[in-house]
Amino acid sequence: MLTTTSTGDRLLGQTPARSAGCEQLVTEIATRLEGRTDAIAAQLVDRIAAELAIVREDEDLRDDLRAVARACTSLLTAMTRTWSDPHAVPAPRDALEWARTIVARRIPLDFLLRVFRIGHSGYGEIWHRELAGSDAPPALVLEALLATSTFAFTWVDAVLETVTTVYEEERERRTRGMEALRTETVAAILAGEPVDAASAVARLAYDLDRRHLALVAWVEADATEEARDGVERVAAEAARFLGAADGRTALVLRDGPRVVHGWVPEGSCDRARAAGVAARLASTGVRVAIGRPSIGVEGFRSSHLQARRARRVARLLRHRAGLTRYDDVAVVDLLTRDAAVAREVIADTLGPLAIEDDASRRLLATLRVFLQEGQSFTRAARRLGIHENTVAYRVRRVLDLTGHTDAGSLALRTAVELLPLLDREGLVDVTDERL
Repeated sequence: MLTTTSTGDRLLGQTPARSAGCEQLVTEIATRLEGRTDAIAAQLVDRIAAELAIVREDEDLRDDLRAVARACTSLLTAMTRTWSDPHAVPAPRDALEWARTIVARRIPLDFLLRVFRIGHSGYGEIWHRELAGSDAPPALVLEALLATSTFAFTWVDAVLETVTTVYEEERERRTRGMEALRTETVAAILAGEPVDAASAVARLAYDLDRRHLALVAWVEADATEEARDGVERVAAEAARFLGAADGRTALVLRDGPRVVHGWVPEGSCDRARAAGVAARLASTGVRVAIGRPSIGVEGFRSSHLQARRARRVARLLRHRAGLTRYDDVAVVDLLTRDAAVAREVIADTLGPLAIEDDASRRLLATLRVFLQEGQSFTRAARRLGIHENTVAYRVRRVLDLTGHTDAGSLALRTAVELLPLLDREGLVDVTDERL
């Protein structure tokens, strides 16, 4: 059972004695908050990003942090509802994985501690607002506020002890052995730091003086444990398929629990080979982005940067394909470097169609297929399974509503392609042809 003391001699790490009315009020609010876990997690991440530039600028870090916030919020709220002993409930797996990830990214421990402090503060403010907005008597609200704030502190303090231990153990592990040397060497090369070529080749067991094809393999934050555990194996299989026939060994390194970086010597990926890789990825839950083949140390860096940009586009526009080639999304990458400006241009171009309703989605999905089929009403109708006249009507309707005269204009093509940018919650999907 949870340790309690009288209000007068309360100590940090302990929960004060509470009345039945306090327990009932806290349980009611916790039950209500459990239905808002995702929204609360997003709010906490936004708060952290507002204070820490690295979170604003690093999409992978932000996604991992969102999973941590969701897991911690869900667990802490459920514990508060049932008054579970906060010392006895372990840290969520997402929090432990994240601690290991930031070690791999060479991010200091102070950052981890700051994130938890900011998150704890934000979560406490949510409880304060909920309690202050209740109809309970002021004395009961104050008692509940005291109980919940101390409860949350106790759990966060216990979790931080575990998470810090995991961080230190991972840092210690990475200071030993070849894996640490390989990771540090690759990080130095990608950062443009001067490295001794001969030493780098020896550490990596990979020849830098040749043509490279870089890849980034990943799973999303909501992926299954099986997909997460298999991401490195799948990345290695994809690298072998993309590699040269002489079987030269690829370089594959984890960049965290959900992301793997790879380089394939003398690799290539024409459309036929890309289709083969995509077929192999279909049932794994793993997605892959690749850059262009490039030569030497500079090519090692540039192909990797392109693969990361291809991945950014795939995630930003929620592409369904298992494989994304930079060659196929280079223009979209350029157009979306400033996503906020791109959203404004899309909204202005589409006017009344830039909303999240079925009618608008149907019209824009039809236009997208129409453009992909070379503005052929016949081919678009066949692909969509509807009559040609229906396709023609929808295309005309788009023009009427947007004020454009040419369905194939660059503005409309771009707006339809980038439409998912308008929605950050996954509601807009013009790739769905079941209309």
